[in-house]
Amino acid sequence: DLKKQKLMAASTLSELSITGMADPNGLDINACLLADNWIDHDHPEIVKKAKELMAGIEDDWEKINAIFEFIRDEIVYNFAPIIESMADWKASTVLVHKNGMCHQKSNLQVALFRAVGFPAAISYQSAIDYPLLKTRYKEMIPNGVLAYHALGVVHVDGQWYRMDATLDSGLCNRRGYQLTQVKKGEETLLPKIKKNGDPHFELIEDHGYFEVYPEIFVNSFMANIDKWKYWQSFVRKEHLSM
Repeated sequence: DLKKQKLMAASTLSELSITGMADPNGLDINACLLADNWIDHDHPEIVKKAKELMAGIEDDWEKINAIFEFIRDEIVYNFAPIIESMADWKASTVLVHKNGMCHQKSNLQVALFRAVGFPAAISYQSAIDYPLLKTRYKEMIPNGVLAYHALGVVHVDGQWYRMDATLDSGLCNRRGYQLTQVKKGEETLLPKIKKNGDPHFELIEDHGYFEVYPEIFVNSFMANIDKWKYWQSFVRKEHLSM
């Protein structure tokens, strides 16, 4: 029940203390192919989308790129999505809504990777978003730090690669952000600078790798839904984004 969740969950992500595996090579490959409550890649709509994205593609890196670009651009980044229930974190729900924050986008990204046979996991980082420090409501995010930013991780060619598909191309074009892109044999992380050379993201802490989505994140949001709605009102008024 909600009262129990409040006892378990932190009021904000920054108050949580969660650490995954420091080395992705410690991840269980088989576990990183399974479907679960949040990474529900056995859902018919995810199976259908996976087949659609893979049509005519044979090369593994081209498959990864097809999924990456779909998540990046077709699942539009939303800094304050509407959250009504725990189901809003399910990959299948995100696919229907076609938008989400980093946690939601990465859940779907991992689901699609797994759906086509790539072992996939989730990683979390804390990062300073320097453009936010210039906004009127910077006090809402202390020091501009985005705690537990989520991104997908995929296993290909015998190695794990972090793939950050958070910021969609429309947002990047409007804000002058650099667009993240897949490059064979390389990781894809948040850009350090904007197109004009101004600072953008600075990664300050790595929280490790996870085979499953930590449910404490969901509990934290749902136990503090009023705070989330308050945040939504600020975002809509000020048009904030990462």
